Amino acid sequence: MKHLSASDLSHLRDLLQSREATLSAEIDSLLTAQRASSPGGREVDAAVADLEHSLGFADALRDQNELDDIHSALGRMDLGTYGRCLCCGARIPIERLRAFPSAALCLVCQTRAEAGEAPEFLSP
Repeated sequence: MKHLSASDLSHLRDLLQSREATLSAEIDSLLTAQRASSPGGREVDAAVADLEHSLGFADALRDQNELDDIHSALGRMDLGTYGRCLCCGARIPIERLRAFPSAALCLVCQTRAEAGEAPEFLSP
């Protein structure tokens, strides 16, 4: 984290915490809507109801995965390892962190992971 100033870290922590709050509220809202959803007097095809339920669940799952990434990033901040690639140990450029504060991989390792190469994570 030595390549990140205290000001950078503070700003990035604020971004992560703000997104954390937003996602938590969205997940709560989605789950509440899922529990409350019922045909409510209207005739609904079972397949349509299943599709609506699946889409709501997919949204909540996507948000939960992002929330998990944020919690991991905040944990790395607390440990002093934030801003280092979990695969190769290289510094993650501040520009990447500003655009994607929960980034755990440098651009090279992220590209490899997206191409289907299994990342080899560094030992703690």
